[in-house]
Amino acid sequence: MSMVRHDVEAVRRSFLDGTILPRKVRNEDHSMSYVVECMTLLSLSSVVVQQGAAPLKSAGGVPADANYACPMETHLDEADASRQGAYFSAQPGRCPWCGMELKPLAELPWARIRKAAEGADVAHTCPDHQHVFSKSGGECPRCGRRLMPFKVMYTCPDPQHAGVIRAASGNCPHCGRGLAAYRGVWLDESMADANLPPTPGLAEAGAFRCPIHPLVHSAAPGACTICARPLEGKAAEASEQAVTIPANATYACPMQECGQFSDKPGACPICGMKLKPIERVAWAKAMSDRQRPADRPGYVCPMHASQVAASEPGACSICGMQLVHAATFAWPKDAPEIVAAHVDYITEHYLELHALLAADRVADVARQALAIVAAGDELARHVDDSGVVEPAMLRSATERLRTAALKIRGTDLEQDRVAFVELSAAVRAMIDLARPSRQRWPKLYVYHCPMSKGDWIQTAQEKRNPYYGFKMLTCGELKDVK
Repeated sequence: MSMVRHDVEAVRRSFLDGTILPRKVRNEDHSMSYVVECMTLLSLSSVVVQQGAAPLKSAGGVPADANYACPMETHLDEADASRQGAYFSAQPGRCPWCGMELKPLAELPWARIRKAAEGADVAHTCPDHQHVFSKSGGECPRCGRRLMPFKVMYTCPDPQHAGVIRAASGNCPHCGRGLAAYRGVWLDESMADANLPPTPGLAEAGAFRCPIHPLVHSAAPGACTICARPLEGKAAEASEQAVTIPANATYACPMQECGQFSDKPGACPICGMKLKPIERVAWAKAMSDRQRPADRPGYVCPMHASQVAASEPGACSICGMQLVHAATFAWPKDAPEIVAAHVDYITEHYLELHALLAADRVADVARQALAIVAAGDELARHVDDSGVVEPAMLRSATERLRTAALKIRGTDLEQDRVAFVELSAAVRAMIDLARPSRQRWPKLYVYHCPMSKGDWIQTAQEKRNPYYGFKMLTCGELKDVK
């Protein structure tokens, strides 16, 4: 499916017919606390309806009986705070506050955006720097790009209660914690295409789907990330139960109702649609995965092999580490192998963290830091085992590493960079004692930043300073190559 929305009204309709799916902040992303702090500052502008008719239920701050509004969304020069917001009316006329002629709501982009939010708050952020939040529009202070409006949604920050999703702030019914805000769907027409999932057809195989927005799907019960309605269980398709994939089939019809497979490209004999490779047809791929032999090679996370497995390459949903072939993955047998494996895990997450900070990004920073903590804890359990070289020094480096990684929370880029100085020093001490895999990282370059007085480690010779990012990306001196 490929859909491009050209106006906000089309986006609004797409909310109703289920053709847009938001990109929800992952619950394991610990930058959530920062978002909570930001979103507590958000509130809707005051709304006034012209006298003559009682206001009905509003949608995104737009009264249901309003047909016209002042083109000015705010009237900040008004002394009365209740008159500083938007002015709505059921009838044409002029704004009593500024004298401008009232316009139909359909002609006002800001009004259409509010209605598209369906009663939820509207906030703004930069598509490239989503740690930037604003109650109103403007420009990103980092890159100058126009801030885009989005629908504010709320969820419990505890990953165990990720199914709690609301369109308004409140407390989690399970643990009582305040709900954390996250970015829902984009509301600007220029961003509508970004709301689409990369593979919309995957929803067809979802066990639970939203009755209003069927592209919102889940393998477990929960709530819609667009409208917060409870997801409904999807009954098994009788046609799917009756269809099996022929052993030599490599193509399938995109329409599941047809249930047609072929060993060569062509057209479906039932609907005439062009056949596609099974791997590109969601319902056929899901069926193929279920029919695979038990010993067919898959992919696992090196750190969470018993918890995370997949049929294709990708990243671990827990720690973000790249998945490896299950057929070639082998558990470490003794203490030196275990230590070497966890040094590699720490190195991989450290290098990912370096790349994020050098790119001025906070998204996923907390997860990478917590993965370093987890790998460090496992490493600490084995440093005193027989066969480990310099156990006391390695233990000291591991403790320093853990302390520094816990300070990196993904809520403040500058504070995270300060903690990264400590983390880099600990990682350097660690790799001096136990060099990470030379097969994976033939060269490790150690650079020093004279401004931050800290070192950092990277795999490329071209400098990428994590302490100043794009401000001074190439600032630094080469100190060592390992």
